[in-house]
Amino acid sequence: MGVIYIKTFELQPLRIHSDWTIKYNTFSEYDLESDDPEYAAELCEDLLQLENKNLLIDLGWYPEFDISGSYTLRLVDITKENPFDFPLEQFQSKSKNEIICRIEYWTNYDFFKMYLR
Repeated sequence: MGVIYIKTFELQPLRIHSDWTIKYNTFSEYDLESDDPEYAAELCEDLLQLENKNLLIDLGWYPEFDISGSYTLRLVDITKENPFDFPLEQFQSKSKNEIICRIEYWTNYDFFKMYLR
């Protein structure tokens, strides 16, 4: 019987301001542009959530596990009613590099301070 090789991916390194708390993180280094589509299980709705006082950053892939989908990144005020229905900021992209840049920008104090309460 042959050996089955399953590739594993490390968590994606991110530069995030220290005021943010990681609620959960399964955002791996898997990149659809350079890795095999057979690992699309890395593309789920619940990839990353960061929290800072009243703010929450949420990252997911929609539709889940579908390589024709894209990342959706939302910045919401969790003190408001139905915050995901009315995000403060929203960004969609198939590009992992664009998502990483946006996360790092949104977690920069010079950006998010305008939304803090």
